[in-house]
Amino acid sequence: MYIRKRRRFFRPYRPGRGKRRTAAAVSLLAVLLLALFAELSLGGISPELTQEAARGYVLDCITQAVEQQLAEEPEPFVTIDRDQSGQVVMVQADPERLNRLKAGVLERLAKSLRGRATVYIPAGSLTGVGLLNGRGFPVPISLGLEGSAVAELSTDFISAGVNQTCHRLVLTVHAQAYSQSKRFETAVAVDSSTVLAETLVVGEVPKLMTGRE
Repeated sequence: MYIRKRRRFFRPYRPGRGKRRTAAAVSLLAVLLLALFAELSLGGISPELTQEAARGYVLDCITQAVEQQLAEEPEPFVTIDRDQSGQVVMVQADPERLNRLKAGVLERLAKSLRGRATVYIPAGSLTGVGLLNGRGFPVPISLGLEGSAVAELSTDFISAGVNQTCHRLVLTVHAQAYSQSKRFETAVAVDSSTVLAETLVVGEVPKLMTGRE
């Protein structure tokens, strides 16, 4: 009985395969070491670092909410009346649009200041070395936030030089948030102001109309 032997075909040698495997192994090891360092570093996060990171997160939420709402309200919030000589005689605010702005900002913050939030702390700040403070890759920590915010409008006439006055319409947001996480318990309060309108007036201070009773 004749048995036909199968021929064996060897795969061609590929010189780059070993290098790719080595690079993959090094990358995996680096990721594991990074994860291990991050986990060990979590134990060194002080309440002050957690509070500062949470404060930065809340401030970013306020900034984003205001910017997004202002993008939906591109028109000026005040109208200016001038006399025949061009002098400003009246500055009138639009109360409807201003109330809509406040409501929109608070609605956005009601969503972003509640629930799980990821904040970041520079790895250098966890070492205790002053030169490394604020440096290095960001170490993420997760917080369960509960927060609230209020917004108010203010208007001011500020001296801007000889016979000149600057009128400003300002939106101020007061926000507070806290996390009752057993590992990262913290509480923060943040105030942020945004100038909505600014008018330079030469001469007498004009009449201000806000639309309020």
